[in-house]
Amino acid sequence: MSRAFDIVVIGSGAAGIAAAVSSARAGRATLLLDKNPAPGGTGGLSGLTTLCGLYDEAGNFLNDGFTREFANALTERQPPAQLEPEAIPSKHAGPETGAPIKMGRVWVRPYRPEKFREAAAHLLSSTPNLQPHWQAPLANVSVANDRIVSVNGFNVGAVIDCSGSAEVAQAGGAECLETDETTQATAVIFPLHHVTPEIHTPAEAVKLLLPLARAGFPPINFQANLEPNSLTAKFTGQPAQVPALIEFLRTNIRGFENCSTPLKEFSVARRAGRMIVGEYVLTGADVLGGRKFHDAVARGAWPIEQWNAAGQARLRYLPLGAHYEIPARSLRAAKIENLFMAGKTISADANAIGSARVMGCCLATGAAAGVLAAKYLDSQK
Repeated sequence: MSRAFDIVVIGSGAAGIAAAVSSARAGRATLLLDKNPAPGGTGGLSGLTTLCGLYDEAGNFLNDGFTREFANALTERQPPAQLEPEAIPSKHAGPETGAPIKMGRVWVRPYRPEKFREAAAHLLSSTPNLQPHWQAPLANVSVANDRIVSVNGFNVGAVIDCSGSAEVAQAGGAECLETDETTQATAVIFPLHHVTPEIHTPAEAVKLLLPLARAGFPPINFQANLEPNSLTAKFTGQPAQVPALIEFLRTNIRGFENCSTPLKEFSVARRAGRMIVGEYVLTGADVLGGRKFHDAVARGAWPIEQWNAAGQARLRYLPLGAHYEIPARSLRAAKIENLFMAGKTISADANAIGSARVMGCCLATGAAAGVLAAKYLDSQK
């Protein structure tokens, strides 16, 4: 493997996949580093089964280009999805998952994690100029004269931090912002198979969730899962509590008598963590005000979604029909000139990241960061 690359991307979740493919398509020799043995990140490895942030309130695509390409790659023929009980949809996806479903005021796209990983692997392996390097955690970042000159011993022209926790910025000494357990608390995500709950109304959802609350379990909600007779659980408790939770469901909740999960181990997924301070910090006011920018590179319309440590969600919606834009300046680090960022690490405050952290925005900002990094290198000639 060459010891020099034009662009190095850290992390192979939605943002990293988009960034690596986009920079390689721009003609730049690109290295993708990830600590995992295969691509996927949160979208493919955490247990999530709904792709959020693709659509506006009317169900229209917000971002074309790579975002639409990747979302369409997840389309497959499946039975209609089970639905999240706390937000009953007004429109079903039908047998093809190319159509979204509506949950409350937002639209999401159900998918299978296996398909996410398959689509990611195909894109990365079939893109010229792109070399993935798996099981390669970030080990060393060298900075000189406000520029990153090497990562893990590879000489670099530019770096895109898609780690989800600003690993490059931390190692390189860049200024960061952070979320905490009051705004982006963690969750344990896992599939539940062999379930047949009757969840057609909010009252039925309450009937399902109330016994869990009375038994003292932390809050849980269920999301769409394309596998037959399955749901995806988002549990705000600890991994060690999951077996007892499943046993309680089997014993006490009608329709869950035979429920099981294929997972042998459970881990905590963090919704958001650390963001890199960029040339512009996107704010919650920008999001809720539907602000537009002259250097916009992506769009968002997801509400500011924040979860506290007690598992309580706070949703703040944009005005009806509105969307906001994310500027290129929020994808460029303020103090390190060749450091770019995408996904959960973009320059945003704790409120704005509650909207911009969803996968639709991660795909869009990842693709934009790949193009921006390539253009930066063009300007250095």
